[in-house]
Amino acid sequence: MIVQDLTPQAVLHDSGGIVASVDRFTLTYARNGKTVDFNIEPLETYYVRLEANPRWDDGSPITSDEAQQIMAELRATLEHWGVGCEFVLPDDPRILRTIDQVVAAIREQAR
Repeated sequence: MIVQDLTPQAVLHDSGGIVASVDRFTLTYARNGKTVDFNIEPLETYYVRLEANPRWDDGSPITSDEAQQIMAELRATLEHWGVGCEFVLPDDPRILRTIDQVVAAIREQAR
């Protein structure tokens, strides 16, 4: 997979996909005129939150094949930028930000 820098915060993949860092907690993936945003938690590794039913910005579902390609390109981008990458579900306790989320996760684990 070829990754080419477009700017310090964006790269182009040989598939035509573009990954850009929007801000500290958001990556955007764009290809074929569609985009999808991913929330990230930049800790010791970058945790990328995956939605259960991911959709493009136009509301169309992301197919399994598209999801696999997007994940590969997000991972390649973060490795290109020198950081690790792990994909997690939104309720993963390693990425909970609010105290209420942490307390709810601990209570759930205690059951």
